[in-house]
Amino acid sequence: MINRFGISAIALAVLAVFVWLHGSAPGMYFAVLAAFDIPKAAQPFSDLGAVLQAIHCAGQGVNVYEPNACMGGGNYNYSPLLLHFGELGALAPRLNLAGLGLGALFIAALAVLPPSQSRAEFWLRALASGSASTVFALERMNLDVVIFLLAMGGIWLSLRGSITRLAGDALFCFAAALKYYPVALLVLLLREPPRRLAAMVALLGVAGLGFLVWFGAGTLAALAIVPHGPPFGNCFGAIDIPLGISLGIAAVHGNTLHDLSRFNMPLALRLAYVAMILAALWRGWVNAALYRPAMERLEPAAEAFLIGGAALICACFFMAQNIDYRSIFLLLTLPGVFALHRAGVAKAGWLAIAIVALLWESFFRIAAVSVMPVLAGQAVGYSAVIMVWVGREVLWWWVVTQFLAQLCLYTRAAFSRALA
Repeated sequence: MINRFGISAIALAVLAVFVWLHGSAPGMYFAVLAAFDIPKAAQPFSDLGAVLQAIHCAGQGVNVYEPNACMGGGNYNYSPLLLHFGELGALAPRLNLAGLGLGALFIAALAVLPPSQSRAEFWLRALASGSASTVFALERMNLDVVIFLLAMGGIWLSLRGSITRLAGDALFCFAAALKYYPVALLVLLLREPPRRLAAMVALLGVAGLGFLVWFGAGTLAALAIVPHGPPFGNCFGAIDIPLGISLGIAAVHGNTLHDLSRFNMPLALRLAYVAMILAALWRGWVNAALYRPAMERLEPAAEAFLIGGAALICACFFMAQNIDYRSIFLLLTLPGVFALHRAGVAKAGWLAIAIVALLWESFFRIAAVSVMPVLAGQAVGYSAVIMVWVGREVLWWWVVTQFLAQLCLYTRAAFSRALA
């Protein structure tokens, strides 16, 4: 077993390098960000700054769901619950301090994960923790970093005992109220005995109804303005393949860039999209048998983080198009994936490598885009870019299908225990 603080120490060193580059060599700082396909922002921690400014503006009576001068022409598209934490608005002038503080918490939280059991596991997890996606998340300090911390804290508490498990469940609910998709973490409630599970489901139903009554209008306003982008950049999601094919067909037929921004998928591709999702669910169900013997031997901590991370990634993948920094939830799954590999699941070793590759995907994509046209001409370079995009999408679908298999097995085991 290797010291659990080693990965956090490496991640802290990476953070220190970026802080130094921003202060002493800004040209190199932005060059590294460009190599990671991270768009240049006016300042670090810009997503956190936008949220804090929105909270401040909402406290002044501004309708932050519409573009407004208080937010520099921008708007707010997160949960209305956050707007009721008016005290956070006071952090807007102290953005760098707040961003560095959250970054330090994120890095410290990596030590909560089960420690590495081999040098190969340690270095692959360290490589994942210092990946392009992680740098993107911390550079923007998106709210997903807070969700990551809430998920980590909730899972850690759920492993301590029956009383602290309730506190962990409360953190899951709070995360879901902040950004909706973390409702997937509630799959971990299936570990509860049937009567307690029924009581908690009833309580959560009442809480969810109360949330809709109080915050329903703001929630609908936020969901209506959730941004979407082309599927070829630093994003992931089940919609990317059919949407990319649709945009390619439209471009061949002479549609302008303005037309493509308002383009809707044809019915045939919508049906193909549904078929792809059903096929992934079916493959997950079938592949569950491959993981059964190893999953039954997993330690509780490795299983909890694996299932929590897999549930978050699958929810993000199927619910919406996601900017690449949301793939930081893959970090939660790596200890469990390596444990499955040690238990004899050969496919789990490839799954660990695929996870690390996806966390570094933007670097490989930008390298291909930059180098191939120079080496082989524009036509070959364009083909290489398409191949890199297709490879990324296929890899995402394969990884998600493996997670679905693990979630199916976990759910079936929970229901078997309940029936027993």
